[in-house]
Amino acid sequence: MLALIWMILMACAFYALLVRPQRRNVAAHRALMADLHEGDEVMTMGGIFGRIARLDDETIDLEVSPGNFVPGGRSAISRKVEN
Repeated sequence: MLALIWMILMACAFYALLVRPQRRNVAAHRALMADLHEGDEVMTMGGIFGRIARLDDETIDLEVSPGNFVPGGRSAISRKVEN
């Protein structure tokens, strides 16, 4: 009986420490992807800063400096940069 209680406690701890925070992160990233617009200043997961010049369902063009555009995947955006 004691072993069953320990297994249940371990399962609850696993859920609370690993699964739940990951779900929150995924939901926050999905909300960020839905809120992207052309002209937003963003940072990619690779650390590239730029302004969104063109935005499709799966791809983006980042203007990293005036006249220089870098194509990339929409899901590669890690965060918006606030001025």
